[in-house]
Amino acid sequence: MASLEELVEEFAKQYDLTVGREKNRLILSPSKAPLFIAVEETSRGVKVYIGHKGLRDYVREIVDTEENPRDYFEELLDDLTSLAYRLSKFLEKQGLRVVLETREAVMDILDEVEEALEE
Repeated sequence: MASLEELVEEFAKQYDLTVGREKNRLILSPSKAPLFIAVEETSRGVKVYIGHKGLRDYVREIVDTEENPRDYFEELLDDLTSLAYRLSKFLEKQGLRVVLETREAVMDILDEVEEALEE
């Protein structure tokens, strides 16, 4: 059976995603945005979730430059959530136990957007 990293790389090629490693997790980046899909092995199986770096600055930049920043982030998060779901299903088909956790990160990011819009 292929390793988790090999499986993630196979999936990433199908969707033109960049794969990197950061500590104990694999990072799939769909764009230049500091949002990504993370994959890591845990005692419960393989955890797939949405992560971010430098979010506050990025949100403020988009709020300042995009005509409708809320729509921009909702579309970006929809795309990321969809990719994370597809990845989790792909890994499950390979016989892995997958825990998909996207809701909390999506809510945190949208809260950050709302906060920036209020400023």
